[in-house]
Amino acid sequence: MASAVSTTSVLSAIANVAASQTDASLVTAVAGKIIRVVLFRLHTGASATTVTFNSKPAGAGTAISETFACGANGGRADGFSPVGHFETAAGEGLTVTTGSGATTGIGVKYVVV
Repeated sequence: MASAVSTTSVLSAIANVAASQTDASLVTAVAGKIIRVVLFRLHTGASATTVTFNSKPAGAGTAISETFACGANGGRADGFSPVGHFETAAGEGLTVTTGSGATTGIGVKYVVV
């Protein structure tokens, strides 16, 4: 990850992802471009759940974050980072994989570079 980003180029995506999903889509791939996540929020329902962000090509996704463990009715919010928290490979979309438990609300702010 090279340079800081301007807040004027930051885009948003949100999703409520059911438990036990593999590669649930958050941001669609952009040909030849990287999706860099600069802020994210996770909030689970009544059961503890895990969430992992992935870079998704045509086949199975590849983890680009550690597994975030969120307690029942809990979550995590990592604030704005001008250099990003994690990013996809060029030309790949951003997806998430969730563990068994509850639906998880996910919000990301990202830039396309």
